[in-house]
Amino acid sequence: MRKPRLISTILFLSFLTLISQTLLFAETQKSYISYFKGSVSIYRKKTIVYPKIKMPILPGDSIETGKESNCEITYENGTVSSLEPNSVIKIGEIKKKQGLFTTRIKALFGSIICKVQKLKKGETFEVRTPTAVATVRGTVFEATVGKTQESSFNLLSGQLYAKSLAQGAKTYLLKDKLKFAVGREGIPDIRKLSEKEVKALKGRASAYIKNFIEEKKKEIKEDIQKKVKKGCLGFI
Repeated sequence: MRKPRLISTILFLSFLTLISQTLLFAETQKSYISYFKGSVSIYRKKTIVYPKIKMPILPGDSIETGKESNCEITYENGTVSSLEPNSVIKIGEIKKKQGLFTTRIKALFGSIICKVQKLKKGETFEVRTPTAVATVRGTVFEATVGKTQESSFNLLSGQLYAKSLAQGAKTYLLKDKLKFAVGREGIPDIRKLSEKEVKALKGRASAYIKNFIEEKKKEIKEDIQKKVKKGCLGFI
């Protein structure tokens, strides 16, 4: 009599586990690698995973780019983050609940540029550095972290709320072309970006698109050359 009851209990527990996993998956928004170049490493549960286009990004993943390398992540609502060369981030939350998105990223070193789609009421997109945090509603901005953990938010367009992580720090509303910088002492410095800084930021924000187009042109050219070599002339 005990054996059937034991089997039923095991089946019931297995069913509960399956349901909980399904609910967990349903609450994780779809995020994936949409472009990468050069040396990119993803650390997932103490294991190194190498990137592939359309590869899912999961909560807890740490992503590191090497020299002359970058990695673009696209989130379910169309928001895009581009991790610049020699940079490290960690994915905190990428949650979806009742159709609303929550995204939290930890910028640990280097630079990450984010193009955030306009968020609905109840949605959150947050980037946290060792010394500051920024929350946005829909904007294009860059978060940078230096060797001594000084960090900045460079706002290209839109608005964002930024504050130091120092106890009792004030929250500032930043608008187009402003820079919010915080050192280890936690004192914010806010100023307007220079024309040179704006031009450089625009260049970095569109760099991956230029690289992608150039790489595709090269692939098409090489493919044409291979096909010609297989033909009867073979003069290339």
